[in-house]
Amino acid sequence: MKTFAFRSIATGILVAGPTTLVAQETVLELGTIHIYADRRGEDVKEQPRAVSILNEQDLDTSPTEPGAGIARNAPGLTFSGFGQPGTDFLNIRGVGPLGYPLSATDHTVAYSVNEVPTSTFGFSPSLFDMEQVEVVRGPQGTLFGRNALAGGVNFRPKGADGTRERHLTFEAGSDGQLIADVAAGGWLVEDRLAGRVAMRFQDFDGDVSNTIAGGTEGGASLSAARVSLTGYTYSGWTLSAMFQADRRESHNSYLLYHEHPNFPEAGGARLPTHSRENRQVILSAERDFDTFSFTSLTGFQRQDVTGDVAGTDAYTFAALYGLPSGNFSDPSTDYFLTNETEEIFSQEFRLSSLGEGELSWTLGANYFLSDYDGQRDAVSASQPTSNGVTNVDIETESWSVFADGTWALSDRLRLSGGIRHGWEAQSVNGKYVSNGFPGTLPSYDQYDRIEDHYTTGRVGLSYDFTDAATGYVSWSTGYAGGGYEKLLVGSATGVPTAPFEAASIRTLEAGLKFASLDDRADFNLALFHNDVKNGQMFDYEFQGGQVFYTFTNQDYRSYGLEFDGSYRVTNALRLRGSLSLLDSEMFNVSASTNTGAQNGNQVPLSPGVSATLGFDYDISGAAVGITGDIRLSSDWSHVGARKADISNTFDLPAHDIVNARLSWLRGTATYYAFANNLLDERPVHFSSQYTPSVHTASVGTGRVVGLGVSMDF
Repeated sequence: MKTFAFRSIATGILVAGPTTLVAQETVLELGTIHIYADRRGEDVKEQPRAVSILNEQDLDTSPTEPGAGIARNAPGLTFSGFGQPGTDFLNIRGVGPLGYPLSATDHTVAYSVNEVPTSTFGFSPSLFDMEQVEVVRGPQGTLFGRNALAGGVNFRPKGADGTRERHLTFEAGSDGQLIADVAAGGWLVEDRLAGRVAMRFQDFDGDVSNTIAGGTEGGASLSAARVSLTGYTYSGWTLSAMFQADRRESHNSYLLYHEHPNFPEAGGARLPTHSRENRQVILSAERDFDTFSFTSLTGFQRQDVTGDVAGTDAYTFAALYGLPSGNFSDPSTDYFLTNETEEIFSQEFRLSSLGEGELSWTLGANYFLSDYDGQRDAVSASQPTSNGVTNVDIETESWSVFADGTWALSDRLRLSGGIRHGWEAQSVNGKYVSNGFPGTLPSYDQYDRIEDHYTTGRVGLSYDFTDAATGYVSWSTGYAGGGYEKLLVGSATGVPTAPFEAASIRTLEAGLKFASLDDRADFNLALFHNDVKNGQMFDYEFQGGQVFYTFTNQDYRSYGLEFDGSYRVTNALRLRGSLSLLDSEMFNVSASTNTGAQNGNQVPLSPGVSATLGFDYDISGAAVGITGDIRLSSDWSHVGARKADISNTFDLPAHDIVNARLSWLRGTATYYAFANNLLDERPVHFSSQYTPSVHTASVGTGRVVGLGVSMDF
């Protein structure tokens, strides 16, 4: 099999992570790039689909919005959300939630850690000590299963493989940013038992002033630890275990008054606080037999999410009602207290082919169980649906069988395909008790259950025009399960929550992958067309002092072009960039809908244009009279304007992020200075309209500058 230089296929921002610039050669020959999301580690170049492999220097280490860094580094991805656990999500190629995720298991991009599925509460995982992140664009129902409508993201932390490593990073920046990383790995018993431990501490004070409650919003902190063990038995088994525990706390509001003259300035009567505690165990057992390999993959995960937020923003509501902001500054009149727990168990057994024969294949069976329990204690001065205590239990159970393979028809032509069939059931058990607010029932209970089954598949052809260029064409389908929204907002007034329907997708894609054998240039080009049936829709609108919620389904389509690549101009200078062009529209809109959707409306949160451009420039230390080498890196990313809601009444503004870094690579240490978001842009990740002149927003982090050091021992 051919060997070529390890490079990131994604070409977005180089962010200010502590491991962004580790001492390394200009070209690092690591052989074939493998993708493990396909369950058998094939060469990514031979995959008949668009794939981005992100390594450590591509991952955003910001504690406030780690998912945004993934989106900036993979073309076709867009980050959105409230900046709170369970509400941040990705949109891929215009396919995503039409609103925001309705429950822990409601997502159109499938997320997994070491191929073990997680939920929206698990996005994004704590991004420290990562080997790579695999982003597969287009429906991935065959291998990822349910809710891979738009694609899949597989996170691969570094495991225990016996390699000796001792690594330490410390970084300090403006607004109280601190990052400390430590990792160590090696043999515990030579050639028999390997171990690795990694820890991270992150803190950021925030940069959004709250002039009503006092204090600062936009801050976040993270404490995380991971232990990995790998054992090799005399009988040929490889047994691995990963244990992780982390706690993330954030202080973000999605109710900031967008038209405020000092935007972003917060006016909540309570400082928002959200936390997510995650405990995860992944166990794997693998063995090669004469003609195939066997893998057992077991996952346990528990996530506890809490929230304490004001239900109003004084500046937003002052503009809405024409009253002084002080009328909305009582922390006891409008708030939401939430306490949510999700436990996930998954088990997969699979058989896979060995070696590099004409046929590469895998087949298996998967079981998934999610048990969600949530409590919401809400108080509102005006909304009946935002008063009282609601307890909700949602159980989702799924079984599936799958097969996937690639057949080499000749030295250059490959046929690839797969199929998956699944069964699933979801039940909801809700109990509501009023706090006495007028218009609410004293109590209300709801119990319902739905069942469904689905089949997804794919077929593709790839052809090596030359040793450097491969073209492909593929057709694939995906499925996102139906279910119940976790708020049960109708309970207060006795309206049962109806389940939203399952969604499906059909995608046609064609592309070209090129990687020059001298490592001078590489690029990837993809054209695609998505056709989504029953996309799951959530919307709310503000009328006459009341909020009205809508949960329904809507057909839509999207099509476009993606390009990303890099070019080594000289031995010292490499350029990289990407471009995504997208068009989308809704169709088959019901004439009786009250969502405001119309035929031809664009899919919300889907920019028509996004782009990146960056460079790395290396300077020999000898040329400037110092030991070691200098590297200058800078990156620019652009996200175009995008429709904010289903009715296309207003746009989220375009934003540009510029990052820069100066590094001194000296021996096994790297000393660096960085400036993240150099232009101090405040990207709006989500927005809601109360009136045409009053909008709320959640925003990203502003400019952060600082210094850091990364050392290997």
